Amino acid sequence: MNKGYIKYPVAYNEITKLPVDISDVTKDIKRYLICPECREHFVTVQNHRTPHFKHKSYSNCTITKESYIHWLTKEVFRYMEEIEIPELFIDDLPEKPRQKFQFQLNKILDSKIPDSFRSEFRKGLKQNLTESRKLSIDKLDIEKEFKTSLGDIRVDVVANSKSERIFIEPYFTNEIDEDKKNKLGILDIPTLSLNLKRFIDYYSQDYSIRTLREYLFSKKSKQWVFLSDIEYEQHVKNYKSYLLEEIERSKDIIVLHKDKLDEISNLKTKRNELMDEIQTISKISLI
Repeated sequence: MNKGYIKYPVAYNEITKLPVDISDVTKDIKRYLICPECREHFVTVQNHRTPHFKHKSYSNCTITKESYIHWLTKEVFRYMEEIEIPELFIDDLPEKPRQKFQFQLNKILDSKIPDSFRSEFRKGLKQNLTESRKLSIDKLDIEKEFKTSLGDIRVDVVANSKSERIFIEPYFTNEIDEDKKNKLGILDIPTLSLNLKRFIDYYSQDYSIRTLREYLFSKKSKQWVFLSDIEYEQHVKNYKSYLLEEIERSKDIIVLHKDKLDEISNLKTKRNELMDEIQTISKISLI
């Protein structure tokens, strides 16, 4: 494809080493704006319905939409001071912890909630094991290498706060594969995947550093892909405490349902006794 037809909303300033929005271009910096991949000088197109940068028509640059947004994502992350960490949902649990959790949940509900009220009660329960929160970033590493017994691994973004470290893996088409997940398991560091395709599908090429920063900050861009077994167990334990609190809070309704069940059971017993008595009387009448 002719690279001159592809639009780029952000260029790289070879002097300041910073990304530059097309809307922030001045005459003084035009000559310093280059493609982050091939380092060729971009053509600046400002008098256009959607202002943009582009390669010259004869360019042989091999940059793709995917590699471009990956580059820009890492550049924007370098200067972020905080991000939103998403909730951990029940459906985010790996298969075995999720099955164990559901078994424990069902065991508690079966023992404490009347069958007639169980379905309604379950609908009111929250589906997340943790709440979303903000993480202040004290130090951030880009493309940091780690060694594991299964081989080396490169993590795109490592966010460090005073009390914790979180890995962030942006992806466009291919999510984290099983090989990388196994290596992450050895490192035992909480890991989030970050969906860049969703951002590009929405904005196409008409976005800015600001809109990308907002997306990277938002919890909606991320999903949990790894937590340690200890963390999973702690979150499940916290959920069980929440569940017991909800059962206690609903005890009046639960008692009401149990009373209704007892009443229905008594009525059924009386009905059966009455039917037996009627049958006995009918037999005597026939004699």
